[in-house]
Amino acid sequence: MSKKLLYEMIEESKVILDMKISNKDKVIKQLVELLGLNKEREKLLYNAVLNREEMGSTGIGNGIAIPHTRSLVITDLMIAIGRLKKPIKFNAIDKKPVRLIFLIVAPPYGSNSDYLILLGKISETFQKISSDEKLFTVSDEDNFKCELCKLFECTDG
Repeated sequence: MSKKLLYEMIEESKVILDMKISNKDKVIKQLVELLGLNKEREKLLYNAVLNREEMGSTGIGNGIAIPHTRSLVITDLMIAIGRLKKPIKFNAIDKKPVRLIFLIVAPPYGSNSDYLILLGKISETFQKISSDEKLFTVSDEDNFKCELCKLFECTDG
């Protein structure tokens, strides 16, 4: 994945900073709602993400979770990112609560390797992400996205 494509994906992502939700399912629901789908598609996608979570938690450790799924209700890769005001239980592999959630959804057809590459990129850099103070203190979405791009090395800044 090129730096430009990764940058564009981050720029197009939907972001909620300082969410005040204390329940994993409600956080996922709010992130799905952020994607701007109609109510029927929203419900189908939400259930698909929950079904994926039942197979195994997507809490990867260090306060980060990456709930993800493939679904026919969408036609393109979509990302919604939520930063929680207070960490919540997410059944993460390190048993620690989660504060930053990357919801990634993609259609099931086509090569769509960007889906897997993005999952890999977040997993690869999760320790940098979790220890970046600026990412957890910036107060607006544009600065948040800019900081995230720096961590993913998709900009030269």
